[in-house]
Amino acid sequence: MKKGLTETSKTGAIAWLLQRITAVILFVLLIVHYIGYHMLSKGVGKVDGAEQISYEKVKALMSSPFFNLIQFLFLISALYHGVNGLWTVIEDYVSNKGWRLFLYSLLVVVGISLLFVGTMTILKVGA
Repeated sequence: MKKGLTETSKTGAIAWLLQRITAVILFVLLIVHYIGYHMLSKGVGKVDGAEQISYEKVKALMSSPFFNLIQFLFLISALYHGVNGLWTVIEDYVSNKGWRLFLYSLLVVVGISLLFVGTMTILKVGA
């Protein structure tokens, strides 16, 4: 079944561009996340020759507003990138308008729920 141009998203070019931008942002933030958690954090002791990082060290690191901002940007970028990618796949393969509406609604609800849970995690651990 062929879809007409009016049946698909009218913001396809913007979504495509934002998908690429969030991919770059995720790559940079992943490097910052890795360096912050795994290279700059000093361990509390060695187990089997490897330094171990304690919960207290991670909590102290996350109490920094800068680090919380980085984590929040990571969360927003990952959620947008994932939800937009799933929506693109759904738009390509689901032609029934009812199923599209259901799946789009499900994506929005799951995305908002994950945003809420992720934000609460960042705020609770950082506090």
